[in-house]
Amino acid sequence: MSTNKRSIDPTIIAALIGVLGTLCVTVVTLFANRLLPDTQPDPTLFPTWTLTATSTITETPVPTDTVPAGEPTSTPVPDTPTPEPTLTSAPPAIGSDWANGCISVLWRPYPDTVPTTANNGCLASPLYFPEQVNLFFIENGSLKFSVNRTYESPQVFGLFAPIPANGVVSIDTLLRRAQEGEIWMGVFAEPNIASQGLVAVLPADNNPRDRDLIQRQMPDQTEIHHTEDFSDDPTQDPPRYTIVFELGNGAVRLQTLGETEFTPVPVGSDQPWLFIGYQVESGNNRIDAEFLNLLVQGQ
Repeated sequence: MSTNKRSIDPTIIAALIGVLGTLCVTVVTLFANRLLPDTQPDPTLFPTWTLTATSTITETPVPTDTVPAGEPTSTPVPDTPTPEPTLTSAPPAIGSDWANGCISVLWRPYPDTVPTTANNGCLASPLYFPEQVNLFFIENGSLKFSVNRTYESPQVFGLFAPIPANGVVSIDTLLRRAQEGEIWMGVFAEPNIASQGLVAVLPADNNPRDRDLIQRQMPDQTEIHHTEDFSDDPTQDPPRYTIVFELGNGAVRLQTLGETEFTPVPVGSDQPWLFIGYQVESGNNRIDAEFLNLLVQGQ
């Protein structure tokens, strides 16, 4: 036998080292996987990028209530035009209405059950009273009426209008006929003949000229003065009668061309009412007259 030691082949040694290395790596990997928790990394530990795509499609803007500054793409809601307020014109003044062919809505028919319609501040003309036989209408700047019928009892028909508590009211009457009926012009505390006031009366007479004038205190119709043969101009056809009411200090006094010192009559109201009309008597009544030149002056 040979005494020399045999040497190991270097190739074998290299192979052994490679095998050992592979085994070590495998063992370390297995232990590492068991020791680490089975969870995903926290996504917040990493930055996030957002990609914004720019659209090239043009869309119709949606209307909005307001247009914020710096946003030209906003479209305001179209303004809706505000309707203009409807202005109601004042009704024609008492006195000037007749001259313009109008019975102002300021007039109130009496009795107040009389139906009325209005247009542009004027009552429909002619204004019919019960049974459409008594009526008021405007003609040539005058307020006219005509009555020719039979009544079973006395009744009063006419128009009321508000007038100043202090001032003067004058009116002319052209009387053509007044048989079995009376012409009334007066001032009352309310638009009602049952209220306190004064009435100037042209009584019934077959002769319209030189008519008497009677003053009555209302509502009792107490006669307080009687003027005979009252007329401004008896030669005029038809004759003209002028009545003037002076108002002040809660009272009314009648004035005429011949006599002006009549006793004032209390009215008892801060808002007096002018009355123009007539009273019919029991039986047949025939009245034909007109009122004109109404002048209302406040103080």
